[in-house]
Amino acid sequence: MPTRTFRAVMENGDAYDDPSEDVLLLLLEDLAAGEGSWVIVEKVADPSGQTYAQALRLADGSFQVERRRGSADTHEVAPAQPLREAHELLTRWAFAL
Repeated sequence: MPTRTFRAVMENGDAYDDPSEDVLLLLLEDLAAGEGSWVIVEKVADPSGQTYAQALRLADGSFQVERRRGSADTHEVAPAQPLREAHELLTRWAFAL
């Protein structure tokens, strides 16, 4: 049985183990359609829960994308992004976790 590497969790609690780039795009599209306001992609092997990438839908429809790789000093925040650019950044960061 393959080991999960990361999980995407939506604001409503729906979770997706090892989502593909396409699934991450669909999740962001759901957020853009008003189905929640955030998705977190967390590294399963980190018991602290502090290794993750996340996207937050902002009031203007853009997305803020953040990443943290353990300690607070690794927290990075990207400027607001349109959906496609947010997807590219979230995917790049998620697969690099």
